[in-house]
Amino acid sequence: MPERQRRTRHQSASTVLHGSRVSRLLALPALLLLGLTAWHIIPIGLASAWYFKANYFVELWVKNQPLLTEESWKQASEAIDKAIELHPKHPHYLLTKAKINEWGWYAGLMTTKELEQTETYYKEAIQARPLWPNAYADYAYYLGVTQFRITEAFEQLELAKKYGPYMPETSLRELALGLSRWSLLNGQQKTETFYAMDKALQSGQSSYFQSLNIIRSTGKVELACTYFRTSKNSLPEPIRQLIKDDLCAK
Repeated sequence: MPERQRRTRHQSASTVLHGSRVSRLLALPALLLLGLTAWHIIPIGLASAWYFKANYFVELWVKNQPLLTEESWKQASEAIDKAIELHPKHPHYLLTKAKINEWGWYAGLMTTKELEQTETYYKEAIQARPLWPNAYADYAYYLGVTQFRITEAFEQLELAKKYGPYMPETSLRELALGLSRWSLLNGQQKTETFYAMDKALQSGQSSYFQSLNIIRSTGKVELACTYFRTSKNSLPEPIRQLIKDDLCAK
């Protein structure tokens, strides 16, 4: 084989080997990055799975309270604890933990003293997402209904309305809080509760029926119907007629 041809073949082989080494060296950081990404993503995915399991029970109890059993509450509590362990600062997980604790208190599975730790979850959720109206509204409900801290509760409601003035969740929480602790409210707080009732009833079909359920479950049907009959409120005539038929018909 001529010398020039041998030299060319050696050069080609050397180029291939060098290219192979470079490819391996470039692949190494990519593999490391992929490993680090997987290490970060997998716990987040697991946390999300545990959260969805916990939230499933919360939504189930909202629709059908008799399904709130000690076993279902324990499963929800364990699931959300695992989610928070994997992702400690996620505001949705923290808020769901607080709600599950409240359901446990409602069902007699937690004492009022045990429930006090729940305030930490609300504060951490608000700190993680300070413009989230749902967190303020839920925190207000916790303060007013479970802790009887009415003034502080309405302060949180003002923040909820500041950041989410048109969100039905805010109006529904204010309505539930106000009617649950009606005898403890001052005149302004009672007026705000009636405003919340007006808003909630006009915020869509789901909000309308949730409002009626709140009025019934708090034993305030007569109060609400008297208000609808005697006050000048913002309800349009079709909704007035619905309320008359659905709630106030004798």
